[in-house]
Amino acid sequence: MQITSTKISNVNYVQIYLTEEELKKQETKEVIEKYKREKCNVAIFQIGKENYPEILKKIIVKQVELSTHVC
Repeated sequence: MQITSTKISNVNYVQIYLTEEELKKQETKEVIEKYKREKCNVAIFQIGKENYPEILKKIIVKQVELSTHVC
């Protein structure tokens, strides 16, 4: 499971990337509920095991690109 968070204009955004197996775990459900209780906007992305590292790499690259273009 990979969690990224960002705050834009005093609004908290959380993105959770996980596999189907991780989504079924009780501890994962508790993490999701914790963010919801904290009034975060939560997005959950379920991905397959075989693509997990490649997708995380793309996410990190995109976040770096976005953070360097922020005024």
